[in-house]
Amino acid sequence: MERTLRSILTPLTAAVALLISAFTHIAVAQSDQQPTHAELVQRWAEAAIDAQLKGMKTSLRLTADQEKDWGSFESAVKDAEKARVTALQKEQSSGLTPMDRLDAKAERLADSQAGLEKIVEAAKPLYLSLDDTQKHKFITLGRTLVPERGRFVKEMRRVGKGTS
Repeated sequence: MERTLRSILTPLTAAVALLISAFTHIAVAQSDQQPTHAELVQRWAEAAIDAQLKGMKTSLRLTADQEKDWGSFESAVKDAEKARVTALQKEQSSGLTPMDRLDAKAERLADSQAGLEKIVEAAKPLYLSLDDTQKHKFITLGRTLVPERGRFVKEMRRVGKGTS
């Protein structure tokens, strides 16, 4: 049993090492300079939000008229996410005193509120054009897009009732 496990693991380990080496070589060949950690985090966040938005849009099955309002909502979500990641990186950067960190956090929270307000404003025309099933999906899926999930849901329900 142990010999069988070794006979499988040895080639597997070699293959993984070769793959890692190949990917590293390709990455270095494509650019002379490796991206910084902050750049990688930003790229990952952008990829994640793009995937979430694409999944949300697909799930909503928007009509041609509804598609017209999607772009501004998508743009607002992407802008808010980019600002959030940048603010988090600033807040977590080394060399900050505890008071500087608190100031950065307060600034991030204020910016987050402003970002949520922009998302809600951009979402209003789209949300009002959705049928009841789409509205339910929009709220359910939309809460994964923003850190302030509860406030997003509350605002969308308020828009739906016409009390905004």
